[in-house]
Amino acid sequence: MGETMGGISNSQYCWRYAIVELKVRGVRGATTVTENSPEAIGEAVSELLNVIETQNQLNPEDIVSVTFTATQDIDAIFPAAIARQRPHWEDVPLLDVQQMSVHNSLERCIRVLIHFNTPKPQKEVSHVYLRGASNLRPDWRLTHTSSSVSTHSSIFKD
Repeated sequence: MGETMGGISNSQYCWRYAIVELKVRGVRGATTVTENSPEAIGEAVSELLNVIETQNQLNPEDIVSVTFTATQDIDAIFPAAIARQRPHWEDVPLLDVQQMSVHNSLERCIRVLIHFNTPKPQKEVSHVYLRGASNLRPDWRLTHTSSSVSTHSSIFKD
C-alpha cells in the first residue's frame, strides 16, 4: 500500500484525528472558440476552467497536472498560457498538445484533462462540455448562461 508514517499511508492525511484518503482523479472538459484569436481562446479557456473549478470544488493546490489539446485550427495562443495566469495556477504542471486530426471532427475545439487529488469517488467528478463541444458528450451537456450555470440530473456524472 505504499510507505507509512505512524501507521498512516502516504496517500492519507491526518487532520485532528480524522483520516482522509485522497485519490488521484481525472476531470475532462471541452469547449469551442468562435475564432482563432488570443481573446477568443482566453475567454473560452477561462470559462471552461471556471466551471470545472466550481462544479468540482477544485483547489489549484490539489491539481497534479493539466493537459490541454487544441485542434489544428487553433494556434493564436497556448491554452496553458491562459491557465497559467489564473490565481494559484503558476506552479501547476501544464501541457499543450495538438489534437489528432480526424475527418469531420469538431473544429476550433479545446479539450482539457485535469488530474487532481480528492477524497471524492470518480463517479462524483463533474465533467464539463461547453459551447459547441457539448455535442461531444450530450450526456454531460451543461446549460450555461451569463447569469447562471445549471445542470440536469444526469449531467456531469460518470
